Amino acid sequence: MVKGVLFDFDGVIAYSKHIHFASWQFAVNEVLDATVVITSGDIKSGASPIIISEILCEKFGSHSQAEELLKVKNNYLTEHINEVEHYSGVGKLFEYLKKRNIPYGIASNASSDFVKDCIKFWKFEVLVMYGYEDYVNPKPNPEPYLKLANSLNIEPADFKDIYIFEDSELGLQAALNSGMKSVYIQSHCVVSENIISQTNYQFNSLFDAIGTIDKLIAS
Repeated sequence: MVKGVLFDFDGVIAYSKHIHFASWQFAVNEVLDATVVITSGDIKSGASPIIISEILCEKFGSHSQAEELLKVKNNYLTEHINEVEHYSGVGKLFEYLKKRNIPYGIASNASSDFVKDCIKFWKFEVLVMYGYEDYVNPKPNPEPYLKLANSLNIEPADFKDIYIFEDSELGLQAALNSGMKSVYIQSHCVVSENIISQTNYQFNSLFDAIGTIDKLIAS
């Protein structure tokens, strides 16, 4: 039985690692130090951009610059939306869920504007989308998914039949702490075996999970 399907964005729906990295590099050079070359180790996968901005400022500048750094980073993303790609099968999966009246939405640790702009650019239909600005406690806290489920008018008694698709350590921790079903989608993110072993399902991609979703809905 499936009462709802909740999605992370980056790494599950969108192939966006390259554009996020480029946006942080641009922002660091514009705001902090033009000579700095950041590495993937400077950016914690799945973390709220607020936290990443603070970490980068502590390392390459000062804490007082975090707000400006994040602003420049987000502006860069807005200007490069056309460089973000979605994974195969995403649009068809949304249509499938809509036809079967299965509530679905997106809860991301990315900017809500970034998520909404991408969905609009791809001409997908997603009624409820949240980003880091919409939570008091971002992932790994379960608040993003609890808020999303409530916004989709899913009864708390049915939360156990909601499926969350995640690819990062922090996102999966949020899913596991939500009382909902967790589905691990493999991506560039490094996730501990301990976390993966606790998830209900594991797939190489969202496309690979479609058949299982169909069986669960039909059951």
